[in-house]
Amino acid sequence: MEGRPPVEIGMLALLGKTVSLMENLGFMWIVHTGFELRLWERLFKEASKEQILAENSNWDSLLLDHWLEQARVQELIVFKHGNYKLSKMGKAIYDYRDYGLEAMYKEFALHWGPCFAKLPDLMRKEISQDQLDREMENELISRASKASEPFVWPLLRGKCEKDRWDNVLDVGCGEAVLLRRLVEEFPSLKCVGLEINPSVANRAAALTESYREQIRIVATDVFEFTDTLGAFDCCLLNNNIYYFSSEQRVNLLNLIKGLLVPGGQIGILTALRGVNASFQLFNTHIPQNLMSFFLSCHEGFDGLPLEKEMLDLLDQTGFTEVEAIPLPFKVSHYFFAKKPSV
Repeated sequence: MEGRPPVEIGMLALLGKTVSLMENLGFMWIVHTGFELRLWERLFKEASKEQILAENSNWDSLLLDHWLEQARVQELIVFKHGNYKLSKMGKAIYDYRDYGLEAMYKEFALHWGPCFAKLPDLMRKEISQDQLDREMENELISRASKASEPFVWPLLRGKCEKDRWDNVLDVGCGEAVLLRRLVEEFPSLKCVGLEINPSVANRAAALTESYREQIRIVATDVFEFTDTLGAFDCCLLNNNIYYFSSEQRVNLLNLIKGLLVPGGQIGILTALRGVNASFQLFNTHIPQNLMSFFLSCHEGFDGLPLEKEMLDLLDQTGFTEVEAIPLPFKVSHYFFAKKPSV
């Protein structure tokens, strides 16, 4: 790049990062929302979340918290002594906004559909949260499921082998990626997958057709599923915990407890708030950021939980022998716990 002016060198570096993250919708919505809400400009000087909210009293505190957390994870802002401030990359985004960067991200937002473009309005509380359109939701579920498989599968395989599961319920099974891996590894295993999205459930059913003696896919909400009470050795709850309020989470875990045999296990996969990645192959954690985009548009989103909140929830609902297992990158955790034997 010898001989190029500094502005052009900086823009090329930012464009290179953008191209490398074209499929990372989390990165795109962070940048676009930062432009629309003038957060890049505001965070040129450090500020706490409380100060930002005091200046914008109509903003959604939960979504601002989520934006700050994701911008921090992606190294666009830094957090120190309770305050946030732009990182070098964040400052570059701010400095080059008038060189076409802001327009480019606005174009990305419009390309990915109305839900994506409305994220700033959601944070301002100018519109109500709603579910994503089905086509985009289906694509995100598929991507997130496939992206998390390499990290989740070795853990589940080890747990199934050690604890000798015979019957597994997967709540929010997506395309049944993990169920298929389980029955391939353990041919005697019987599995039921619940998926509330009919289109995704249909794909899961088609993909498990050759395993129909071992895997049954049901297009339903877990609260409507009552045909096999007390039958499962393990219930996997894959990220669904996001969509429930604190009270609903208690009801959900109590319902799942009724589906388990005495001594049966619950396994909750969740990204956590306030966790630093220990090692990153990329500057972002792609599965988490896909989920970030999905959640921020979703009318049921009640915030990413803290580890303590998950431990308190399991204790409150009577589960015992709790294991909190960090997955690679340590951004997501798997919580396993047991229903009392008596």
